[in-house]
Amino acid sequence: MKVNHDFHIHTYLSLCAPDKTGTVENYLESAKKHGLNKLGFANHFWGSEPGDPEYYNNVKMNPNNYYLTQNYDYISQIKPDLEKYKNDEVKLYFGAECEYDPFKKSVAVSKDHVESFDFLIVPNSHTHMMMPKSCYEPYEKHIDFMFDAFYDIINCEFSKYVTAIAHPFWAVAAPYDRRILNRMISDDRYKKAFDAAANKNIAMEINVFELSKENPEDVSSMDEEIRLFRLAKECGCKFTFGSDAHVISEHTNYSNCDKIAEILELTENDIAEIAK
Repeated sequence: MKVNHDFHIHTYLSLCAPDKTGTVENYLESAKKHGLNKLGFANHFWGSEPGDPEYYNNVKMNPNNYYLTQNYDYISQIKPDLEKYKNDEVKLYFGAECEYDPFKKSVAVSKDHVESFDFLIVPNSHTHMMMPKSCYEPYEKHIDFMFDAFYDIINCEFSKYVTAIAHPFWAVAAPYDRRILNRMISDDRYKKAFDAAANKNIAMEINVFELSKENPEDVSSMDEEIRLFRLAKECGCKFTFGSDAHVISEHTNYSNCDKIAEILELTENDIAEIAK
């Protein structure tokens, strides 16, 4: 199957972008090289009022002093470029990578703005940002945090607006090999979560940036990722693909997505409706 979309693109507006090359124009040129016809821009976003300030002092990305600056008005600065480069060859979408709020046990978006997005992706695995450091060990606490986040996301009041779970169960920037955690998660525990997500029509994102660090020709190097996605497919979950690029150089290897789709034996029927 030829993957024709990328629904996880960051521009220079994401504060963690290391340079300013992540522009709509540059990504559009890259999309044409990779044969893509849909690009979904998902800058980091925090769109709700934070809860108890003392709670967030225990997490790295305290929205009161950092993340809250990436609000709706800020990420909407991309809209003029989306209009400027609008064309029939590649369709452009305004979305966001919206954070999970562990204090409110919900998605950090407001009722005022949620319907203005074409799509939302939400990670349950930004544990380096929104999980208290005390949960890193024992490993079971880290795993439980991701599962709690997963269920909170798919069951919260904004769940119907969530297109996909970004890099599901991949503990981003963990201080140890994240696969240690994945190996501890049973098939049954994964399947229970994926069944619940499939019932809510929430897709799983296949994050090509993470997988491109490995050799896509060697399935054994991606054994835990492949197991996770095969279980999700078995449970009826749909998928989106995303580069997670923050700069244009990170879009170079996006064609790896076709090999990953082949390994997983995906067809168009396995792709979320918006990405078909």
